[in-house]
Amino acid sequence: MKMKPEINRLIVLLFLLIGFELRAQNSDSLPNKSIFDTVRQGGDSIFIVSDIVIYGNKKTKDKIILRELEFQRGDTIDKAKIQQLIEKSKQNLDKTSLFNYVTLTYQPMDDSNSFLMNIAVEERWYIWPEVSIAPHNGNLNEWLRDPDFGKIDYSFGIKKYNFRGCKESVYFDIRRGFNNITQIGYNDIAIEKSRKNLLSFMVQIHKRKSGVLKIYDNKAKYIDFEGVNRAFNEYKYEMIYTYRPKINIKNNFTVSYTDAQIHDSVAFYNPDYFGDGKTRIKSVNLSYTFQFDNRNSSYYPLDGEFFRITAWKGGLFSNDIDIYKGVLDMRIYREICPRIYFASQAYGVILNDLTPFHFRETIGAKPNVVPGYENRQISAKRLGYIQTSYKFEILKTHIWEIKRLNVPKFNKIHYALYFNFFANCGYASAEASDADDLNRMNGAFLGAIGAEIDFVTYYDRVLTVYYTKNIQGDGYVGIGIKTAF
Repeated sequence: MKMKPEINRLIVLLFLLIGFELRAQNSDSLPNKSIFDTVRQGGDSIFIVSDIVIYGNKKTKDKIILRELEFQRGDTIDKAKIQQLIEKSKQNLDKTSLFNYVTLTYQPMDDSNSFLMNIAVEERWYIWPEVSIAPHNGNLNEWLRDPDFGKIDYSFGIKKYNFRGCKESVYFDIRRGFNNITQIGYNDIAIEKSRKNLLSFMVQIHKRKSGVLKIYDNKAKYIDFEGVNRAFNEYKYEMIYTYRPKINIKNNFTVSYTDAQIHDSVAFYNPDYFGDGKTRIKSVNLSYTFQFDNRNSSYYPLDGEFFRITAWKGGLFSNDIDIYKGVLDMRIYREICPRIYFASQAYGVILNDLTPFHFRETIGAKPNVVPGYENRQISAKRLGYIQTSYKFEILKTHIWEIKRLNVPKFNKIHYALYFNFFANCGYASAEASDADDLNRMNGAFLGAIGAEIDFVTYYDRVLTVYYTKNIQGDGYVGIGIKTAF
């Protein structure tokens, strides 16, 4: 089959982007001068960490900070690796989201081969009211093109970060609007001193008067049955065991129990919603996730790697459902030359053929809101996409201190500005029913390009405005508050 010229051009563009990134990785870069070059060597390239002193942690316990460091008291360090370990330790502390600012400095001791490490932190505000107004599927730009306040979620709650000063979090959340959700949880409870073994718990009650009945013409078609008070009910109980053998590695083992029920009318109009016309499913679900996170930031990374793979089994010890799911998420970030950065993400999902409509993933709904296809809903049992971008640093990170505001947790605001050019491509499998439902984007090549301005600011917020156009001819201006991929 002869491909359209637009598709050929987009494929060539993506290969050029990837090729440029690979060439950039092989280019020479200027070495960073170590801050320890001034320390007297005495003919020895080994240094000893004589002590670590921590300042500014009024709530956070020392052991939480020490757990994130690449070195500990008494460690011997090769001089050539000191700067790298210090920078990596700062990144680890920044990614905890416990501190606004982290500074690591050193103090040589009388012994020329040892030093004292000083760590100064400025803690964040840890008790936050959870208040938000957002589209139920996380797709703001789709909602703006067809505003409907019946499809908005209003969240009210409270979350205590860094509970007991131990990097734990406790939250209670009430969501009303399209989704009626009440949930309570307690995350990252350490069960031993090294904090390598953690537990998390969550209980959720989820009810909806409406919902997405099916996808037609790659648009969501909603349930709106007169007199139906509850189209969907679900009770969910979840426990997560986390094993963190190293700072950048996590192993999550999750067991959950769900009891979900839909109205008879939903099953009548879409028998595949729960599968085979079922109106209720009870299931025990198991999943395992391996995650390696070597990024320099968790919300706007510019350097490093990220890898996550998940295996999920739904319907253990149950005849209601029998679902297998695999998810792969790989990302790389590189500085290719001063102030210019490259980023790329490859994401893929595979579900078995017995997966009902309710459990499928959708391009155009969270977590797969991909620029270029935010005005479409592409639901499938198998989908994947690649996102690539080049970022130019217009304004380096600056810190604005509001001297008249005598509140240390809020009187310093950091901000940076980036111009971002991006190109995306993807594919979602097609079912036999997609032809009848005119879902032409299922089974078709997907691709889009665009440009955006990112304003990176306080408390991990990224404000963005962008323009994008896909190969199907859809183009639009988008806005959002997001976390970069």
